[in-house]
Amino acid sequence: MKLLVVLITYNRLAYTKKTLRNLYATIEAPYYLVVVDNNSTDGTKEFLKGLLQRGKADKIILNPDNYYPGKATNIGWSEGLKEFDATHLMRLDNDMELKKGWDLEAEDYFKKITNLGQLGLDHEAIEHPKAFLREMEINGKTLNPWPGCVGGPNIIRRTIWEMGVKYDELMWNDGRNSPLQEDSQFSKKIQNKGYLTGHMTKDLARTFANKDNWKDFPEYYEETMRDRGYDDNLKFIKEMK
Repeated sequence: MKLLVVLITYNRLAYTKKTLRNLYATIEAPYYLVVVDNNSTDGTKEFLKGLLQRGKADKIILNPDNYYPGKATNIGWSEGLKEFDATHLMRLDNDMELKKGWDLEAEDYFKKITNLGQLGLDHEAIEHPKAFLREMEINGKTLNPWPGCVGGPNIIRRTIWEMGVKYDELMWNDGRNSPLQEDSQFSKKIQNKGYLTGHMTKDLARTFANKDNWKDFPEYYEETMRDRGYDDNLKFIKEMK
């Protein structure tokens, strides 16, 4: 497996640095790193330019606006594949803790489950009390498809991309009443191609940007939740402030 890792950034510079430290310290598989920034205003762009100059990233893309994770991922994978020969494409958010062995475990999943199209990395996504009921054993690997889609950081086969499967690029605040989020739509498209989607079950990757830590960047989360239409979370953040 040769990974094209696309890291999506939008402000939260301290989180970006932490995520990168985790990535550099744990990844063993061959990889290319493309960072796509969604017009950060907190010094992230300057930091990323320095990252490129020091040879710590293979390509930096600076978007002129906040295109949100879906469109930014499409841009990163599309531009990255023009230069780098990867077998698998990874989306990485800038708030992830990665533990040693996550990439080798992912590689084993794709080897053992030949019709696996998308593998989720965030263990927190399958910690719901009912999630274990969905687990399936395939060739010695346990895949958890809860809750029916894969959100956030994930890895897909390059062939999925070559089939034309891409993230939805509509803005979050475009007025849709109850839309399927771009994560859900992306997984559904992969499933419609006849591939399985699900999460790895070993706790080797998780987000550190949960509700307990929203106080670190309250303005970021208030903006994000407002754009998403998550009124309950928006109320929680305002009360926290």
